[in-house]
This record gives sequence, C-alpha cells and structure tokens, in this order.
Amino acid sequence: MLDLGSGGGIDVLLSARRVGPRGRAYDLDAGTDMLELARRNAEEAGVTNVEFLHGTIEHVPLPARSVDVVISNRVINLSDDKAATLAEAFRVLRPGGRFGVSDIVTDDGDTGTAEELRRRAATERRIGCTAASLTIPRYRDLLLEAGFVGVGVTLTADHGDGVHSAVVKARKPRIGPGLEFRPMRDTDAEQVLEVYQLGLDSGQASFETTAPSWERFSAGKLHNLRYVVSDTATGQVVAWVAASRVSTRPVYAGVIEHSVYVHPGYRACGIGRALLTAFIEAGEDSGIWTVQSGIFPENTASLALHEAVGFRVLGTRERVGRHHGVWRDVLMIERRSTTVG
Repeated sequence: MLDLGSGGGIDVLLSARRVGPRGRAYDLDAGTDMLELARRNAEEAGVTNVEFLHGTIEHVPLPARSVDVVISNRVINLSDDKAATLAEAFRVLRPGGRFGVSDIVTDDGDTGTAEELRRRAATERRIGCTAASLTIPRYRDLLLEAGFVGVGVTLTADHGDGVHSAVVKARKPRIGPGLEFRPMRDTDAEQVLEVYQLGLDSGQASFETTAPSWERFSAGKLHNLRYVVSDTATGQVVAWVAASRVSTRPVYAGVIEHSVYVHPGYRACGIGRALLTAFIEAGEDSGIWTVQSGIFPENTASLALHEAVGFRVLGTRERVGRHHGVWRDVLMIERRSTTVG
C-alpha cells in the first residue's frame, strides 16, 4: 500500500500491520523532516516493512502497477495539480487496486460573493485545508478522467459554509493478466485505428469499410467514456471502447451509443467482457442510464458478449443499409441501468 503525504507516518505504520510481514507499506512525503520523523516512529514501533519515499504526490517515485491500495489523509486537497495526483494514483495501482482517502470537499454552488468568501475564510481558520478543496462533482469527474470506476464520496463531517470532511473511494478496473484498462489518449491514435480497421475487415463489425481519420474519430466520440486495454509488456493497444451522444436534447443526456473492438489475436480471452463491464460502470458513475448500439445478426460473438453484460435485443431494422452491395439487417440492442435514472 501507498500513503500519499504520510507526514509523521502514523497511518502508514497502522497500514504496515494490516498488510502483514510479507506485505509492504510505502511512506511518501515531500518533506525530509517529516520522513525523518516517520522513520523514528517506525523504529520505535518496531515496524520493518515500511519503505520511505521522498517525492511529491503529483510525481510518485514508484513504477506502474506496483501497489494494491492508495490511501491519504487530508493531503490531496493541498495539491496544486489534483488531476496529476489522481492520475498518478491510478498509474501506480495494480488492476483491481483500491483508492480510499480522507479529504476536504466543498459543495457545488459557491458563487464567490463577499459574504460567502468571508464565511469560507472563517472556516479555513477553524479547520484549515479548505482553500484549494474540490467540489464533490469535480472530485468525481477527475477520478473518472483518471480511469477510476466505482467512485463514491461519503461525507463524514459538516464544518459549515459548504465545507465537509469526506471519505473518497474508487477502484482501478480489473482486467486479465498482463493487461491494463486505462483512458484512451491521443497518442493511442494509430493503434486504436489499427484495431478498428481489423474489425472492419472482418465484414461483420459495421457498415463502414475504412477506419476514419483520428480527427474525425475523436470529434465523434465523447471526451470521457473512451478507454483502451493495453498489453503491459509491449504497450500495444489490444481493445478499445468509446461512446457518442445519441442526441443533444437534454432528455437524452443519459443515453449514449457505443462501439467496442478487440484485436483478433486477443479474442476469446475475456477482454471484451472485462472492458465492457468497466465501461458500463464508468458510464453509470457519469450518470448514464442507457447504452445502445446496432449489431449485424451474423455477428453472433458480439451478440453473445453484449447479452452477457446485460444488453437485450429490442428489435430488427430490416434491410436498413447496403454493405458491399448487399442489403443487411441490424439488431438494435440496449442496456438499461438498474442504478441510474
């Protein structure tokens, strides 16, 4: 486990006992005086399975996928770059790893009036650590942008004036051995489009026959809710999923259409199911209540995959379009959330 901003090391020493003698606890702090205090505390407590790291929470000096749990106690709030901090927490966690921190959050809706600023300043003097705090919605958004799912913010104390202590939890999606689920990046463009083209070449994935340019692909997809599965040994993108809005009308704010493609060399490995499961959970965290798509009836593998994660066939659009000169049917499928909407 890793404690971000450990200070005197009390939390990391308690955690060192929890992970047991064969586990390891990492104590990360930017202050050399705090690290020295933590070392003395560890010696006095007789704890030997702690490693002390000098560094910042925005640039964690650990390799990717090296810890199972990330904790912190009212430190992330102080970061000048919270997006980088949460991205680093995601990076160092192994697939299936957990993020659980105590932090200070604020209500959404501070208009910045003189009276509100005066009250917020009084709260700052009383409890400290509020000046750079995130609103609850923004905390959720940053965790989702980092790639986390299962995001939860539980308020634990009301300090007044819209300031709260909270426990913030999230999870890095679990995927198969040697693989990692993460947000799609612009640097993935060539590999994403390669996997796309391989799917189109099968003749069963889409009416399209040629993958679009990255600019057109990216413009048509939501900035969030686009993910890849990469091979951790090679960095190769082996699968991707992305979403687009079905309408700009507010009534359809929670309805999206999705596409999912898996490299032919990695099929029958459970990647598609794990990828779709994480995508659905991320969608629900984002307020999505319906995911829909269209599938050729002949694409039985895709139909089986979608049915396995809760999609149902709504009906058939008969002879809706020509594909290589042949008029083809499309099955309309959707998944309705049982928790959102």
